[in-house]
Amino acid sequence: MAILGGKWQLNILWQMSKQTDIRFNQLKREVKGITNVMLTRCLTTLVAYDLVQRTDFNTIPPHVVYRLTDKGRELVPFLNELNNWGKQNF
Repeated sequence: MAILGGKWQLNILWQMSKQTDIRFNQLKREVKGITNVMLTRCLTTLVAYDLVQRTDFNTIPPHVVYRLTDKGRELVPFLNELNNWGKQNF
């Protein structure tokens, strides 16, 4: 559970749950206030825990997309509940 306890991980997963594939800069725009270094660290961790899949198309310029894995998609109902709770209570 520590993987989800950081400041950014839940927000990253929430933003990723809204679309199938997302690129790094698009995700950075959606996650307000996160730096490139922190987003890279978080994505690396989420990939290591098999919550996010990273696909590199080996092109120039680089083209990399991220998507939730099956395990990551299992979290979406919980993320929706957290979002609803937050809207009701804050």
